[in-house]
Amino acid sequence: MTTPPLLVYGLGRSGGAVVARARTEGDAVVFVEARPDGDDVRAAEALGARRVPDAAAALALAPRPVVCVAAPGVPIDHPDLRLLQAGGVEVIGEVVWLLRRAPARTVGVTGTAGKGTVTRWTADVLVAAGVDAVAGGNLDPALAAVARPGATLVVELSSFQLERAPGLRPDVAVVLNLGVDHLDRHRDVATYHAAKRNLIAELGPDATFVANADDPTVAAWALASRARVRTFALGAQADARWDRASDHLLLDGRPLLRAGDLRVRGQHLIADALAVALATDALGVPRDAIAEGLRAFRGLPGRHVEIGRLGAVRFVDDSIATRPLAVEAALQACEAPVVWLAGGVDKGAEVGALADALRDRVVLTLGIGASGPTYARAAAAFAPAEVAPPGDGPATLAWAVRRAYAELRDAHGGRGTVLLAPLAASFDQFRDYAHRGAEFRTAVAALAAEVATEAEVASEKGVAWTPSW
Repeated sequence: MTTPPLLVYGLGRSGGAVVARARTEGDAVVFVEARPDGDDVRAAEALGARRVPDAAAALALAPRPVVCVAAPGVPIDHPDLRLLQAGGVEVIGEVVWLLRRAPARTVGVTGTAGKGTVTRWTADVLVAAGVDAVAGGNLDPALAAVARPGATLVVELSSFQLERAPGLRPDVAVVLNLGVDHLDRHRDVATYHAAKRNLIAELGPDATFVANADDPTVAAWALASRARVRTFALGAQADARWDRASDHLLLDGRPLLRAGDLRVRGQHLIADALAVALATDALGVPRDAIAEGLRAFRGLPGRHVEIGRLGAVRFVDDSIATRPLAVEAALQACEAPVVWLAGGVDKGAEVGALADALRDRVVLTLGIGASGPTYARAAAAFAPAEVAPPGDGPATLAWAVRRAYAELRDAHGGRGTVLLAPLAASFDQFRDYAHRGAEFRTAVAALAAEVATEAEVASEKGVAWTPSW
């Protein structure tokens, strides 16, 4: 009897990786992709995957698929997915599909903000301690592209991925925080949080749940969990916490390292470090190796990284900060006064949620991209705001970087921070958040070169470009 093919609904990074892995392992694959062409489409067809136009065509195959791996970007209630389910096809995501085929020790990481950083940081600490580990999932690369036999898998999991993750039971589950995000996809905040909760819904006593004790919702989940709970906090008592008086990160009440020894800055990154410490401790990494791994981490491009300084003006790339929780943390971590660059594809975020940080720290908001005018109008209730003139993505960022630097130079003594933390997705003007961050760095480098050629400025003591990344 012929084996049913695997149906992959939606390619891109995740679906393309599933096609490649399944075909490499000898499986028949059919796929649906809305775009008429693309590198991923050509790659799938070159591997021998067969394209079908829609779910109805997939159901008409003989034998018909029994499993569909849907890409994260395909809404959970898409009519084609509902048709497949009505036809008896199980719809799952990439991570569950992979773990069914190749069970592995797994760390799952989710949260509204910080999950990419904690995923990569955890994997780096494990590797430095001699553990074979790989990072993937929502974080590039896709998990199906990098998972290998015997490796510990550290997986960033978005709410989109967790919507379709039946039976997911990681050995260690990390929930960092729960704010507001993706209201353009989920019906409301409760639905968004319910998707996140799928990470820990099926944990048993043999699993570890690393929970943020400072977050009331996460703390409530921890109280109801059957897993071994390990908590971290900046304020509350917890298994891992920051002692502000001594500046030490404490693990089970014992000093691990000073927060000042970390190479990343900001209280949100101290919280991330505490979560990493608990996750790697749960996997048996010795304390000294945890401390060394925490100390070595430099952060990720596009995730609150200081890319350089021009005199006393810092430039910080936090292009991935598209949620109020992440943007608020970014604003609080920056040296004031701050010029905030915000805008792009609106995801339903409320600028008003940042009112306190805008009043206290921001001296100018520059609205960029599709939502730039809307964001600037909302921010103007708390601090001055302007809108970038029309232009493509690189031109918009080039204008914003120059305007921001001029504001700090001319009105604030040549000190402060220019922060790209857009509160919005990037797809109006850029390929993705990484492309947006790269263009921001290009714009800052161009400004530095211009300043260096102006003799009256370049000759002033302390005005020099100092790259940090």
